[in-house]
Amino acid sequence: MSKILRIYAVCFSLVASCPCLFSQSISEIKGSKKYYYGEGIGSTPKRAEDEALQSLLNAISVTLASETFIGSEQVTVNGKAEFTESAKAILKSYSSATLKNTEKIEWQEDDAIHVLCYLHRAEVKKIFAEREEKIKDFVAIAHEAELKLQLADALKYYYWALLLLQSHPDGNTISAAVDGSEQKLSLFLPQQINRLFDGISCKVTGKKTETNLTIYNLLLAYNGQPVSNLEYKTHDGRSWSRVIGAKNGAGTAEMIGDKPDLHKSIHLLVEYEFGDEWKTDREVDAILPNVKAISFKKASLQIEIKKVEKFDPVASVDTSGDSFLDSSQPSEAEAKPATNAVAKAGITASVDGAQYLPLLQKVQNAIVARQYGLAQDCFTAEGFDIYKKLVGNGKAVICGQPNYKFVRFDDGILARSLPMRFTFSNRRQFVENVVFDIESATGKIRSLQFAVSDGMAYDVARNDQWNEYSRMAIINFIETYQTAYALKRLDYLKSIFSEDALIIVGRVVHPAATVENRYIPPKVEQTRYDKATYMKNLEQCFRSQEYINLKFADTNITKAGKGGEMYGIQMQQDYFSATYGDKGYLFLYVDLNDPFKPIIHVRTWQPEKDPEIGVYNVGNF
Repeated sequence: MSKILRIYAVCFSLVASCPCLFSQSISEIKGSKKYYYGEGIGSTPKRAEDEALQSLLNAISVTLASETFIGSEQVTVNGKAEFTESAKAILKSYSSATLKNTEKIEWQEDDAIHVLCYLHRAEVKKIFAEREEKIKDFVAIAHEAELKLQLADALKYYYWALLLLQSHPDGNTISAAVDGSEQKLSLFLPQQINRLFDGISCKVTGKKTETNLTIYNLLLAYNGQPVSNLEYKTHDGRSWSRVIGAKNGAGTAEMIGDKPDLHKSIHLLVEYEFGDEWKTDREVDAILPNVKAISFKKASLQIEIKKVEKFDPVASVDTSGDSFLDSSQPSEAEAKPATNAVAKAGITASVDGAQYLPLLQKVQNAIVARQYGLAQDCFTAEGFDIYKKLVGNGKAVICGQPNYKFVRFDDGILARSLPMRFTFSNRRQFVENVVFDIESATGKIRSLQFAVSDGMAYDVARNDQWNEYSRMAIINFIETYQTAYALKRLDYLKSIFSEDALIIVGRVVHPAATVENRYIPPKVEQTRYDKATYMKNLEQCFRSQEYINLKFADTNITKAGKGGEMYGIQMQQDYFSATYGDKGYLFLYVDLNDPFKPIIHVRTWQPEKDPEIGVYNVGNF
């Protein structure tokens, strides 16, 4: 052994066997009010460290309980005070999150390993600050959704923020800026949620009877305007339905029995908890099941059924003369600015489509009769294949009176739109507005797609620095893209991705609980795929899921500085399938120089915004 190594070995031996070398720092840590600490003794370093960490967590939890409202959530068990299970879960969500910055001192004494784990109290306060920031983010998202009449999103994020507020020690004093004024959230959130319920109205617009069943069509509005989205349940006379997703005002309710005038009212319960979506956010999933739920009586609506005519959808032309985007006004308060913005956008390529009404009526009749082949001559070969997938995708039912807006786009006519409801075996229901793409040369339908929400249409329309054609191309692309996932059109998706496309998928990785990486925080791991691998994974996904439903929001679009019609499209994406759901941020860098042959060069998906760059954009590539 060299002289240097011998000296190192002696020094290491002294450090490992003499706690006196650390006595000053250990005593300072234990005597200071700046730190939480825990001590463990074991036959191995890991056992000693595990004991020290558990002792540290207990110290943090006890202090938090004594300093916050959580301390009141105690029960007496065998004469001993213990925390309730919900309090334990809340405490754990704070104390466990701090371990990433824990420090330790290790030494050997009396043939045993001693470990002291300690943590600066400021680290726990950082966790409080992070949760407060999430609460405020949720409030901002909800407020933005409310302005766009996305009531499902607004209620969800307001309610989640309210429940997270219960898990924060300063929950009664936290405030946030809403519309330029500071609001104390403990008061503002319940008031705001009740105000949303007060603004929701519903009326029955038609009915259709089947054997021992009546299907009612509903028009759902907020302050007199059709909602962009809303989720709810109805009672059929025996039990509650599964959640039904309404879109652009159109919804349905099913009631047991088919006799005329049998039903006097419909009991509707607006969804605001969204418990099946908690798992899309790890912190929400850890906290919300363990805090006391808050009940809102105003979520329950009783809709009177007056004399309702049998629903027989008749195709008609919208003769308002306005853009099909006019209904995208964000709110009653912003109605005038929104109208001006849409008018300025200039997407007014509307045409008189009366000549196409017989074509669309024939398609509607085939859907109502559930004899889909009767309309085959209305489609091109490719269009009929898409139509069969669509109507076979969840027992399609027309759920609203179509009043088509016809828009000329390139070499075709877009007929916007036919409200339809899709029901799946697990009773999940969605309402989508179906757009027909009619080929001018043949007068036949060559494609169908789900319309974007009015809020998203507004997001695109307000980019008035681009011409009308470009904005129409973007809307058409987004609609076709999301429909391709819903109808599992793998061949189409293969055709629009460039052969050398850059595909990045992020996922949150939570390190395994080992000594080596116990303190490493969860991180986003990015995986790069080539086109072949991504399509193989997508094919497997399509095969394993009964349905896939994509919801887009918060669209931000940037035009590249060169290459003509090259766009970076950022969107918040909510993904739902029969067995899985998540939310994150999608970015697509797409060539729309030929809008009917788009080319995606970059696709990225992030479960969270990157702390440095946010959401990927054109500038990153």
